[in-house]
Parts: sequence; C-alpha cells; structure tokens
Amino acid sequence: MTDTQMLGLLEEVTEKLSVKLEYDDLRKGVVNTPGGTYLLHGEKHILVHKRLPTAEKVDLIATLLSAMDLETVELLPEIRKRIMASSASKS
Repeated sequence: MTDTQMLGLLEEVTEKLSVKLEYDDLRKGVVNTPGGTYLLHGEKHILVHKRLPTAEKVDLIATLLSAMDLETVELLPEIRKRIMASSASKS
C-alpha cells in the first residue's frame, strides 16, 4: 500500500472517530511543530503541518491515533498494524 493510500485510510479513521483532521502551515513564526492533537469546545482535533512529506503525515497521524480508543472502529488489518507499530515505537 502506498503512503498516499495509507494517508487516505487514516483520514477515514479520523472521520469515524469524529476527530477533526486539519492541515495548516505550522512552521511559521515561533511555531515549529509537525502537528499534534488538541481539544476545542469538547471536540478532538488533529492538526498536521501541510508541507510534511506524505510518509511523515502518515507516521504522525498513526502515532496520534494510537493514543485514542479505537475499539469502536472497524479497521483494515494494514491500518491497525500501522497504528500499533506507531504505538510501540513511541514506548
């Protein structure tokens, strides 16, 4: 599976979890981050630097999703494996 395909599937997972996924320029001014999660008005958001290479976007989103409850979401085996690998690598 290509990184572009994986990114599309991870974006679908965020929708299923009702997590808002946004891409923005996060490397301007004093901000210099690849992205992260935040809570706004009770809604979970994932914010990703829009100019990251696709592979880095995939890694970041998979890592951020690994911290969320995925039990209620049906995931393709490749997606679950990628998210679990991200979870294991950050431990």
